[in-house]
Amino acid sequence: MPAELPQLSGIATKDLVEQIGTGSFKASYINWSRTMELLRKHAPGWMVETVFSQEGSLLHVCPVGAYMLIRFRHLDGTVTPEVPQAIMDHRNSAIPLDKITARDITDTHRRGSCMAAAFTFGLAYELWAKMPLESGYAETQAEAPAPVATKKQSKPAAAKAEAQDETTGAEKTEFIALATSMGLCDPAIEDLVAKIKGDFSTGIKTLASKDKEFVSKMNEKFLASQY
Repeated sequence: MPAELPQLSGIATKDLVEQIGTGSFKASYINWSRTMELLRKHAPGWMVETVFSQEGSLLHVCPVGAYMLIRFRHLDGTVTPEVPQAIMDHRNSAIPLDKITARDITDTHRRGSCMAAAFTFGLAYELWAKMPLESGYAETQAEAPAPVATKKQSKPAAAKAEAQDETTGAEKTEFIALATSMGLCDPAIEDLVAKIKGDFSTGIKTLASKDKEFVSKMNEKFLASQY
């Protein structure tokens, strides 16, 4: 008798959620490794499986770019319907076939596995549907520290300084999110942040113009220094 499909809606909790990007590019997500751990814990026996093309490739070729087909297989042999996941860049645009790299494939596999888990089992579907998640832990209200006396600023000056700090913080978050989505390693990102010296607006434009050769050289430089 084939295994029954597990119902995993409501399993993911808001303490697992992270944020990436800013403004209209801001998105909530759960790290793929956490999603797979939820699957192992609440749906034992089900494993992610990639369906190969007729040519024996992981990629299914389209007029523009390619996609992967992902499904789940139970240890008893039961399989679920395949779910396609396009291979996209950090702007969610299809990557031309001759520009697809190994990194694009591995990123797509992880992203597609999470999407397929939501599509098939309802795991963390709330994120895709933009619905609130339940709290997975007891939240406690920390006692507020005593106020510290500071030199008062005029209201316009204080408001302007606060707005500047908020803008800089948002641009820094967007810069780091862009660098991460492009595949830069943490040491390389830290080096770029230091070189920018707070001008994240220009940094975002400059980084967006860089190609994969730049990313590879940066990663090679900083990862090699760790050994």
